[in-house]
Amino acid sequence: MKRRKFIIQGAVGLAALTIPVSCQNYKSGEFDKALAQPTSLLKIWDYETIGAIGDQYLLINQKEKEERTLVKLLDQIDVKEGSIAQGLEQEVINDFENGSIIMVDGWILSITEARQCALFSVSQLN
Repeated sequence: MKRRKFIIQGAVGLAALTIPVSCQNYKSGEFDKALAQPTSLLKIWDYETIGAIGDQYLLINQKEKEERTLVKLLDQIDVKEGSIAQGLEQEVINDFENGSIIMVDGWILSITEARQCALFSVSQLN
């Protein structure tokens, strides 16, 4: 086999393997809805307020404006036992303990809560 043909076939084979995997990461609308439900905030706010806080957070953090970015960030949370909602609640506690907080519209929120509000806001637009 000639070198040129080998290189072309190798490149095509590599593309055939990587394109489906990379396209899967760009699917929109397929995530656990618990990621967009800040349960502790739902006890004191309605959905309209959660969406407004999410919008404010996105104005502060332009890099996280896309749904898939927020899902990726929230989906990295380690859930040892129980549901994803319980894992998110524990992450909120960890955020406050570690100082991973942000002020949004006069409220002090954990980064996780703010991202959940942002994901809620973005997912409502789709």
